[in-house]
Amino acid sequence: MKMRDRGSNCAACPFLLALLLSLAISANAKSRVTFTGPCECIGNHGVSRWAAKTDLQEPPVNGDIKKISPAHILAWPGPGGRIGQRSERIAPENQWYAVTGRIEKIRTEDDGDIHIEMKDVGADAGIVVELPLGPRWCDMRKTVFSWTDATFPLTGKFRLLQHPIITVIGKAFYDIDHSGKNTQTNRRNYDGSLAVWEIHPVMNMVVGSGNSPSTVATSSAPKVALPPPPPTPVPAPAATVPSTSGQFVTLTKPVPVQIPYGSTILPPGTKLQVLSRDQQTVDVRYQDARYTIPILSTDLH
Repeated sequence: MKMRDRGSNCAACPFLLALLLSLAISANAKSRVTFTGPCECIGNHGVSRWAAKTDLQEPPVNGDIKKISPAHILAWPGPGGRIGQRSERIAPENQWYAVTGRIEKIRTEDDGDIHIEMKDVGADAGIVVELPLGPRWCDMRKTVFSWTDATFPLTGKFRLLQHPIITVIGKAFYDIDHSGKNTQTNRRNYDGSLAVWEIHPVMNMVVGSGNSPSTVATSSAPKVALPPPPPTPVPAPAATVPSTSGQFVTLTKPVPVQIPYGSTILPPGTKLQVLSRDQQTVDVRYQDARYTIPILSTDLH
């Protein structure tokens, strides 16, 4: 009886090995994505928050579009709460933004999107903006691929040959696939210099200066005038002791501040330019805005 059982088990081994090999080949074949052109793709797959990622709502012509930088977005906190793979847009994801930055990296993704990394000029603060598949984004995708050495059909890596400064317009989007399952964070689990918050999908793109663009790729979208910069926080009453030019202060305690698009906490060790001070507070410059913080939280006391 034991001999027969052992023989049956051995006879089943080749079948099991063949089945496992077939499944492995099938999985590999499924994951292979081929871009047959800038706007066409074969084998693409992706389901994470798909409806939100491919939202076709157009930018408001005369509505609320906030002009900000990648550094502003990187300073946002995470939204918190529960966001699932099929969640629709949460309230903060319905705000429109115009973001200007320098293109640092471009790559394709398995769902057919073009992933673009933008950073502040001369700084390391970065965000990701994305162009999905579809006729709405075709002209912009052609423009982006023209900055690379990509040839089609495309299945592998390619090089970015140009690093233009662009302004993109779209809604904010919190990409939970890169938050490490912690919606409180706004740092990608693979690169701490990149925000989890994205602009996704990009609906308008201006190449060059936002005030005097050299090329516009909007795929028949309406033209959107960029709004004025966000208001600077109201300063505290004039300080009585002006600082000397070029003076800086270092934080010794964490200091919460309200930035134009949320709040953040400046950690100890942060070095800030002093604008003025009195006996109890010091006015400092942070992200081109003026803030009043307790002098007891600095190395000036």
